[in-house]
Amino acid sequence: MTVVTTSRKPAPEVRTLARDLAFSIGAEYVTRGKAGMGDLFSLDGSVLVVSKSGPFFLILVYDGGEPVVEIRVRSFAVEERPGAIARGLFVSDRPVYEALKDRVDVAFAGESLTGHRIVFDGTQRRRYVLKVAS
Repeated sequence: MTVVTTSRKPAPEVRTLARDLAFSIGAEYVTRGKAGMGDLFSLDGSVLVVSKSGPFFLILVYDGGEPVVEIRVRSFAVEERPGAIARGLFVSDRPVYEALKDRVDVAFAGESLTGHRIVFDGTQRRRYVLKVAS
């Protein structure tokens, strides 16, 4: 089972991003609170930690307690989702796709997305477009 959480005291936008990311990939969202990283790693499966560091949003992916990849997101936009919901992440960055493919529900979008992007659908007709820092 994959778990998505945030830093201990996240900004509201970080918390919303993490909740909708968990919804999109079919993971469980866990409120971090006072839980340490050891508590999270004791859960079976991958752990994604969403946080904000300076000008970047970070998505840190751990598997078996070991860091797998750090995705630095320069910015993200939230738009209204047209049509039906699409589950999973749609990634146009090959290294990010390769790091995530065995851990979360992800598809390589290739040329259909311009630039280095991650797109996913959240709750309440929201679609997120994340600009990945290369």
